[in-house]
Amino acid sequence: MNELTEILNEIRPGQDFLSVDNFFDQGVLDSLDLTTLVAALESRYGVFIDVDEMVTDNFRNLAAIQSLLARKGVKI
Repeated sequence: MNELTEILNEIRPGQDFLSVDNFFDQGVLDSLDLTTLVAALESRYGVFIDVDEMVTDNFRNLAAIQSLLARKGVKI
């Protein structure tokens, strides 16, 4: 998870991503951040995230992102 928090901190420095239940509902990330996050994850882990997967439920917190990446074969 440390890699994920590093990526997220590059997008939104200074946030406590570990204690947030829902990044979007709590105003930590917005839709532009989601696009940036998807690009960063694709680049870092060599995966493709389909447009159908670009929903906030898949990126609402660290566990959701880790689950999405696990479905792509990435182990963090």
